[in-house]
Amino acid sequence: MNSYSAKFAIVLLLVSVISSCSDKNKQQADQTKVDAISKSDTISLSESLAKRFKNTYDNHIVTFNDGTSMDISKPLQFDSIKEVSHTFFVGDWIEPANQLDLDENGVIMLNGTYHPTTIARTALKAINSYKKSKLESEKKIFLDQVKWGEENFYQTANYGFWYFSEPAPLYNLDSGWTSAFSQGFFLNVFLEAYRLTKDEKYTIIIEKALKAYMVPVENGGFLRDWEEGELWFEEYGTERPSRVLNGTIYGLEGVYNVYRDLNSQLALKIFESGVETIKNHLEDYDAKYTSRYSLADWKNEISQENYHEGHVIQLLWLYEVSGDEIFKKYAQIFLNSDLGGFMTRSIYKLDKPKITNVEASFCIDCEKHGPENLTDELWAHGNYWSAHKPADLIVDFGDEKENISGVTLYHVSAQSVNVNFDIFAFNSDTNEWSLVQKFDTKHIKDRVAGYNETGKFETFIEHYKIFEPLNGRKVKISFYADANNIIAIRELNFNYDRKKELDYIISRMKNRIANP
Repeated sequence: MNSYSAKFAIVLLLVSVISSCSDKNKQQADQTKVDAISKSDTISLSESLAKRFKNTYDNHIVTFNDGTSMDISKPLQFDSIKEVSHTFFVGDWIEPANQLDLDENGVIMLNGTYHPTTIARTALKAINSYKKSKLESEKKIFLDQVKWGEENFYQTANYGFWYFSEPAPLYNLDSGWTSAFSQGFFLNVFLEAYRLTKDEKYTIIIEKALKAYMVPVENGGFLRDWEEGELWFEEYGTERPSRVLNGTIYGLEGVYNVYRDLNSQLALKIFESGVETIKNHLEDYDAKYTSRYSLADWKNEISQENYHEGHVIQLLWLYEVSGDEIFKKYAQIFLNSDLGGFMTRSIYKLDKPKITNVEASFCIDCEKHGPENLTDELWAHGNYWSAHKPADLIVDFGDEKENISGVTLYHVSAQSVNVNFDIFAFNSDTNEWSLVQKFDTKHIKDRVAGYNETGKFETFIEHYKIFEPLNGRKVKISFYADANNIIAIRELNFNYDRKKELDYIISRMKNRIANP
């Protein structure tokens, strides 16, 4: 028996145990299948699932952010599915089957395991491509992933999940955990399967997968309150809230599409509640120099550039589908703090750097550690610029910038953080520098600190607010470094208004939505 069939057998066994099935013949048949798996693997996964789903959720009345409620034990009403639709966050390019790591059943593998998010993403890429190419090979890839999704759907009378057979050690989760992220992607998969085949069996899966959004973490689901009456859908159903931003938005896209394509009122209520909670707490994700990946209180998870830029796109998608200006506002805040080249391999790419050039009056080793390192976007590791005596950096933005409101320095060491500096603005009419602000690093209060460790590299991040936002093409930073206080920084960034860039991204997004 292959591992794909074996994992399905475990689920069958677990369902029989949890539901106290009295059919001994069926139990014996399931046990025979389980015996074919190694004993240690069987115990690990089955015990994890039993622990996860030990309290079957039987509260039929669910309440949403606006105080309204619904009985989810009743069958949902779906309209006829819309014929033209798409999943926004997944593209339409997929590798040929011979370049994918597929098992003998055509199911995608990730490092030798079945990963629900990867399987769902592969299915969506395949169907998106098939709609344009009509290649039967791509249709087969899609249907093979759909079959896995059918056979690995843990379900009870009212709800169902796709679970992860591998643990998530970074979030202290044993195998058997569920996720709003993968649930949302699989909702999209089965919408596409229903649209393609018109087989009503897929609406049963859609209905149970949608109702699963109302199952709390303590019952094996991923729902938890934020403030009282605020629903939040976790990517990782951790013991203490983790609040991963991108995961809940991906999960909500699937819900939104069920509403859009089938006119499900339950989907609409779930989506509106999730969006309202995100809206109420967007400020919590603003780290000033980037966005926060999560709000887990045991992890300081600021976003790497790919996640940070992804947040911009996700917030703009929420703005497009909800019409709420707050999502556009925070998309611009996050774009203003982005380091520079934005999503350079996507349709939203911004090729123009935020900083055109940096000149240094001095550097300890200009060949290896010159000012060009300050704009390469490698802030977590690698080369840096350094000085052990007073030195100036002249930063050229290439053209006039408006509302330059903050500066971020990515230091190599904790000692470097303590070097004081001044910022000057250049007056192009008089060709003179004027002092904007002095920064006494040991005493200034309005700053945000961060820390990152990548392998053997440490980075100490300091973001400072510029109290009187300035306009201009050039600024100068004068560091008061000396032999006892060496300045050494990997990256340099300024927050300034990028409204034109945001408008360009929005125009590209509108075109993608209109022409999937």
